[in-house]
Amino acid sequence: MFDQELGNIFVVRTAGEVLDAAGIGSIEYAVAHLGSPLLVVLGHEHCGAVAAAVADAKEPGNIADIVKAIRPAVEQSRELPGDPLANAIRANALDIAARLRNTSPVISEKVKAGKLSVIAAVLSLKTGQVELLK
Repeated sequence: MFDQELGNIFVVRTAGEVLDAAGIGSIEYAVAHLGSPLLVVLGHEHCGAVAAAVADAKEPGNIADIVKAIRPAVEQSRELPGDPLANAIRANALDIAARLRNTSPVISEKVKAGKLSVIAAVLSLKTGQVELLK
């Protein structure tokens, strides 16, 4: 997808881009020890985790925690015109990127020093195109 060789990209995947201690720690490791200069929070169209949060689905087990973590982005995007799911996917990616920039000292120090960028994007599953969000 990014036309990179093995070892050039450090990937941490979670449903709905939801952050937890292990995920944040993995990202911090990539930044602090591998010198990653760019973090991309990549949502994708038709995301099932975000769709469950938009639908206020009652999911079993730990899936409920994922849905709960996405709900703030759903609420933030609820009044926007257009497709509620697409709006929530965008809002969620932007929210996660902002939280990474602002809540992790390891990440925020690198951002402030100009050594790290944290961006949000959405992947089109149909075309493979990645849209950078602002």
